[in-house]
Amino acid sequence: MRKFQSLVAILVPVLLLGGAVYAERELTPRTFDPAPEVQATSGAWFCPHGGGREGWEVELQVANPGERTASIRVLSLGQDKPGEPETFEVPPGEYVRIPVPPRGRERSSMVEWFGQWVAVGWLAHAGGGEGGVAAEPCAPAAGGPWYLPDGTTDVDGDDDYLIVMNPFAREAVFSISLLSERKEPVRHGSLTDVVLRPFRSAAFNVHDVVLGEPTVSALVEVSVGRVAAATLGVSGAGGIRAALGYLGQPADTLSFPVGDVAGRTDLVVMSAGTTDDGARVSLQGDILGEGEPQAFAGLADASMPSGSARTFTTTTSGATSVRWTVTGEDVAAIRRTFGVVSDQASVTGAQPASSWIVLPAVAGEPSNPGLVLANPGTEPAVITLSFLAPGPAEQVTITVPAGSTVAAPEGFLQAAPEAGVSATATSGTFIPATASYSLGQEGFATYAVALGIPIPEGALESSRLLGSTGSGR
Repeated sequence: MRKFQSLVAILVPVLLLGGAVYAERELTPRTFDPAPEVQATSGAWFCPHGGGREGWEVELQVANPGERTASIRVLSLGQDKPGEPETFEVPPGEYVRIPVPPRGRERSSMVEWFGQWVAVGWLAHAGGGEGGVAAEPCAPAAGGPWYLPDGTTDVDGDDDYLIVMNPFAREAVFSISLLSERKEPVRHGSLTDVVLRPFRSAAFNVHDVVLGEPTVSALVEVSVGRVAAATLGVSGAGGIRAALGYLGQPADTLSFPVGDVAGRTDLVVMSAGTTDDGARVSLQGDILGEGEPQAFAGLADASMPSGSARTFTTTTSGATSVRWTVTGEDVAAIRRTFGVVSDQASVTGAQPASSWIVLPAVAGEPSNPGLVLANPGTEPAVITLSFLAPGPAEQVTITVPAGSTVAAPEGFLQAAPEAGVSATATSGTFIPATASYSLGQEGFATYAVALGIPIPEGALESSRLLGSTGSGR
């Protein structure tokens, strides 16, 4: 995977105390709720990125938007006992990439941070006869249940996996229910009361249990311990996609921003409720682009029974976001899109915030980077984009009208397609996502989308209270 030489973090002999204590602390925030206020001086990110055959490459992306150097510790998890963690320092205002072991579908990573909040995501580039790029933010919390809408088993040669990681010092026990357009969820013996040993990760191929279904979603219910979970789709025709799950029931109104696509958009919806009284959940959605909002074809007056999953398809072009509302319990969704060549991507929904970190989804050159800004609110959002080092000291300010989605200027992104971006609104709120193409003769061979990571309120102020080390940009 081609990258800036200076983007790779430098290994440093830092002694980090209290990590094991943190790993056993209760972590309760939901993955995509608006960022809570944070005054903590340590924390962790959980990255169930998966992996593959020899030739795969997986990198963690770490951004430090603060004024204080962050110390981080990275532990790679698989099916066997993990090795020793590695420690790094991330200077203030900088972005780094850290390669991690990619062999095995079950691969995951934990990143603990100390002294300064950081944002963490992953970037995977498939190899060994498989192709495509996938990018996602990591989870800022572990626990259960996990809602994992993205999955399909109706295409020969494709495989869809659930990646579940246990990054703690005690075992976890969980059960997985698979939802589809069938009348009843599938609860297979091999997916019931699964015991995952401490500091291990596991992969479950849903094709081994349910075949021939256009939609297969999963609910991971945890009875002992805490886990983090994501999906990994591998297409035999080319392309991979990844989607971090929702920890706990998602909000009933979410937006799903995506950039330029081949035209097709799938909204994959799961209804995990267990009521048997015939109750249905109702769905509504519209598409926000640069013009007036348009109805999401197929969602008008749509409803679903409990214990099922379904895919709704429409056509979009340019920078768009799906604004989605549900009436009912235990419902979650993801948006799946397709690149202009053969790759594919999935993005999880989010709610607006005022400050974000946007990590790149470019795996090398040539590239066609993209960044979209969705404003599902009722007032304009005035947003300033700036690069983290080693990107250039350039900024651009964009006004996103209410109820619309716009793309960031191509010229701004081309200045540093493999650098992290800080996105801050001086008025209004918004939701960003990176949606990029890279590699191949013209930079369109692979396609990936990754939601931005909201900066918790107080995360940067706390570093100023502690005092700053190093020189920020």
